[in-house]
Amino acid sequence: MNCLKTRRFGALIMAFTVWLCTAAGETSFKIIEGMGDTELKKVMETNVSSMINAFRTAADEQSKSVKLSKDNFTSDAVDEIKEMWKSSAMSCPPMNIMSRCLKTSTGWQIRGIPVDMVEADESEARQELTIDFLPSGKISGVHIAIAMHRYEQIMAEKESELDYARRQVIINFVENFRTAYNRKDIKMLNSVFSDKALIITGKVITEKPNSDVERMTLANNKVVYINQTKQEYLRKLAGVFKITKYINVKFDDIEVVQHPKFDDVYGVTLKQYWHTDRYSDEGYLFLLVDFRDTDNPQIQVRTWQPYKDKHGQVITQKKDVFHLGSFRIVR
Repeated sequence: MNCLKTRRFGALIMAFTVWLCTAAGETSFKIIEGMGDTELKKVMETNVSSMINAFRTAADEQSKSVKLSKDNFTSDAVDEIKEMWKSSAMSCPPMNIMSRCLKTSTGWQIRGIPVDMVEADESEARQELTIDFLPSGKISGVHIAIAMHRYEQIMAEKESELDYARRQVIINFVENFRTAYNRKDIKMLNSVFSDKALIITGKVITEKPNSDVERMTLANNKVVYINQTKQEYLRKLAGVFKITKYINVKFDDIEVVQHPKFDDVYGVTLKQYWHTDRYSDEGYLFLLVDFRDTDNPQIQVRTWQPYKDKHGQVITQKKDVFHLGSFRIVR
């Protein structure tokens, strides 16, 4: 039943999230399905409209900050949006936005709200937001969304009601994780990595053929793997955040797999695109996520493998990407 609901939800988004420029060049927002409480629906629409107008005003004025009322947002949501704004201003394009409301374990959610990232390259400027609400209708979180078709596919693969709920949490977790890089949120990243997390980063080598370094790498003789502690990884990342103006992290080809023995452990595999004003790369990211504490899932393993070398040659095939079976879980 939930599988059918998910497909129906996706179809409704495709059918009803209509982007039509208005004559006045303004943006409007309406919830067209999924919310039967008329008063709550009105509160949510008002709060989203307030956000859209605040974004538009601050972007037009080229303001370094955005003014958000705590009547419409939680304190945490205000802080998160302002951190995102430090990386790049956002503006909602002129259109009529009509979205379906989705029930979550913590309240409500809408997906697919389009924004333009002012600091991003033109080809990467258009993004979509996911907005989470408390049961009262107040906005509790704003994150950059994964593609709608992947959302539908991930949810459709559920094997039980509990698995369905966990997949919903995983998607929210992944979207928040991705947005943490965009807003340079070291505090959030520190909270989601286990203190004993295993972090493995692949690095393309350029040594001459048959060198000692190459003979010690994997079969393709192109990549060396470096293990880091959580502290080492975050310290290096904090340095990157300090010298980088804008970071655009995108996730694609997302796959979610439940562990065959430990049903509270999931493997998340995805294609990561990392683009800044200084550096860009593309590779496969694998996260082993532990859901023993459902409200606070933790990353126990993070691996990154480069997709291509500097000449454009593929050096990591999908079959060679780390997965759940690559690691032994001991409890």
